[in-house]
Amino acid sequence: MTRRRSAEETVPDPCGMQRVPSVVAILNSNDDLVELMRVQLETAGFVVVSGHIAAAKRGSFDLRHFIEQHDPCVVVFDLVPPYDRNWAFLEHLRGDATFHRRQFVLTSANAKQAESLVGRAEHIYEIIGKPYDLDAVVQAVREASRSRPVK
Repeated sequence: MTRRRSAEETVPDPCGMQRVPSVVAILNSNDDLVELMRVQLETAGFVVVSGHIAAAKRGSFDLRHFIEQHDPCVVVFDLVPPYDRNWAFLEHLRGDATFHRRQFVLTSANAKQAESLVGRAEHIYEIIGKPYDLDAVVQAVREASRSRPVK
């Protein structure tokens, strides 16, 4: 399920100027969490689209086409157990040309465990269902959307 505002709809940016809102893709397989993040991000002025990681890994969801179609500036990717396999999938995505200009914000229900298993310093936002969890993710998405590389 995806939604997208038309290019004519605008929202004020932090500087008070009008602009087309940035698109954010949520890649997650937990529908409840996707909906919570969607509401928070849309309230912050983003257009949100979403897809299931498990479906992409099975091949029943064309993730490359989805990303090309919606052109998100930020991808919120949920890292779940088994962390090593899902980390490898994330690295595969990052290596794909379709994802080169995308900024990633990583989430997990157990950030410390995920960080320890991926073997390198990468910030992962822990989401355990408290409202302030999502505030941190929204702020990270704001920052990431400002730093999207130019085509």
